[in-house]
Amino acid sequence: MEQVPTGGRLVQITVTDGYDLKGYKGDTPVTFVRAEFNQVTLGDSAKITVSSEGTAKYNFTSSFEFNPEGGITLNDLAHNPVFLTVTEVLQKEKKQKDEKNLILGQAVVDLLPLLEGESSFEMVVPLHPVQGSPLETPRPGSKQCSLEVKVSVAEPLLTAAQVLGSNLLKVTLEGAYSVPESFVPTGTQQNYMVGLQVPSLGEKDYPILFKNGTLKGDHAEAKACYERTISFVLDASEMHFIFLRLGLIYLEEKEYEKAKKTYLQACKRSPSCLTWLGVGIACYRLEELMEAEDALSEANVLNNYNAEVWAYLALVCLKAGRQLEAEQAYKYTLKLKLKDEALLAEIHTVQEMVGFGNPSF
Repeated sequence: MEQVPTGGRLVQITVTDGYDLKGYKGDTPVTFVRAEFNQVTLGDSAKITVSSEGTAKYNFTSSFEFNPEGGITLNDLAHNPVFLTVTEVLQKEKKQKDEKNLILGQAVVDLLPLLEGESSFEMVVPLHPVQGSPLETPRPGSKQCSLEVKVSVAEPLLTAAQVLGSNLLKVTLEGAYSVPESFVPTGTQQNYMVGLQVPSLGEKDYPILFKNGTLKGDHAEAKACYERTISFVLDASEMHFIFLRLGLIYLEEKEYEKAKKTYLQACKRSPSCLTWLGVGIACYRLEELMEAEDALSEANVLNNYNAEVWAYLALVCLKAGRQLEAEQAYKYTLKLKLKDEALLAEIHTVQEMVGFGNPSF
């Protein structure tokens, strides 16, 4: 067994299993894991064949020595994660001297729990595919490939008193708002890095980087984040966009009462055409036609060039049996070139049902 010098402690990283793996040459590739920390390779696992279910039993342990007196220090643990790279070993061709290896993906293990007094922890970390990797296309019925990892040290690196007296700053970035349209996920998920400038008492500011963030189109996760943000913030002067996004999610999920309440909150704090439009849509879907018309009229006062406002006014007038106003609102909807084809089709359906509202009848 390796001897640890006085003052040093061995930090062990064990990769037990890999899940939902596949390779360039099929679903049962031969693979190995390489562990790296602080720009040093800690070791390679044995070459393991992935099962037909996509599982690999690596049981691979690597380690490095933590020594506050020199070598790997607390700063190194705080700033550097462990990188785990999964590589496929391809069979040698007849004229080929050496095996050819192709990287499938890489996982990141954060060691911060060791600085919070933990002596061991386990986690399942996502394996991020490299560009062109077969892992970019998940196995049928699976989500994302991953590695199961255990990190341990014989005894905590910091005492309870040291943890309480530490100046470790931990920042979690949960959401990004008003991201460029080009960031919106339309195909394969991409990883992003976000940077923030943190004010310092010293001579300069220090940047904080958030690596391997995945931009997702997951409504449930986004909704939870927006709801949490609104519940935490008392001064909503800068929350206009968050109210709009949360209200839109509620509308898309047909939670019309919640949408109405959210948009009304925004109207009280920073009314705009879009906040009143949201109230109008929610009320219309709840069949509260009078409230819907009042809200849409407010939206129209703030911006009478919004085609969606005119479209919902047309629907309200159609349901209320007001032919002249329904036709006028419909004309403005077409003139302003409504882009929502589903909403336009809904107007046509209601027009046919009531027998008026379209001058071309």
